[in-house]
Amino acid sequence: MKPSTTLASLLAILVMAGGATATIGAVVSIQDAKQEKKDEPTPKPAPKPDEKTGGEKTGDAKQGDTKQGEAKKDEKIVLPKVADGAKAELGKLAPDFVLKDLEGKDATLSQHLGKYIVLEWFNPGCPACKQAYGEGGALRELPDRLKKDGVVWLVMNSEGPNEKGSELQRNKDFAKENGIKSPILFDPTGAVGKAYGAKTTPHCYVVSDKGVLIYAGALDNAPYGKVSGDKKIEYVVDAIAQAKAGKKVEVAETKSYG
Repeated sequence: MKPSTTLASLLAILVMAGGATATIGAVVSIQDAKQEKKDEPTPKPAPKPDEKTGGEKTGDAKQGDTKQGEAKKDEKIVLPKVADGAKAELGKLAPDFVLKDLEGKDATLSQHLGKYIVLEWFNPGCPACKQAYGEGGALRELPDRLKKDGVVWLVMNSEGPNEKGSELQRNKDFAKENGIKSPILFDPTGAVGKAYGAKTTPHCYVVSDKGVLIYAGALDNAPYGKVSGDKKIEYVVDAIAQAKAGKKVEVAETKSYG
């Protein structure tokens, strides 16, 4: 064999050996890289914003719903005011007022929010009121019966200051004689009566626990205790019961009597 051939062969062997070494090194490097990548912790996806609240989702839908419910429950209800010219309208927030009671203390509608409220227009000299609050009358025990169910009953007197029905002592005497325990509120200017559209005594209005006016009209269908129709219908009682049950008030407005 010639020296040049031998040298060429040796060089070829060295080149091939170097290439193999490089190839083996490359394979080892790739395997090491794969192992390092496998050992790395998988990054967690960033939390997505909650579409309802605008904050991050907690992964607990019930917990989020509860928080939203609490916020809604705590939402403050602001009633329109008679003093600002508000008028009562069925299905809308009832107008708030500030009136004096028999003891000269301020009383408002808004202080009773969260409960069902009955506003009953009243005059101690009215024959219909005398009959209703007298023995066996519809109002003799109804306000106290509803009070046990958490209902607030407010007796509204819109008689003018020169009318006998507005006299403080006369109202106190009537309350004592007829067992009236509900607050009697005085509206001497008639502003609250006009805002609600009260025309007779008794004339009743029912305000829901959310401050919405849900009924306006007669106490029942039995003026002076005489039932009109086949059976007695207690409009005020029915309105409260239906609303509490989550139902629509079937008869939301009637013509008052008195």
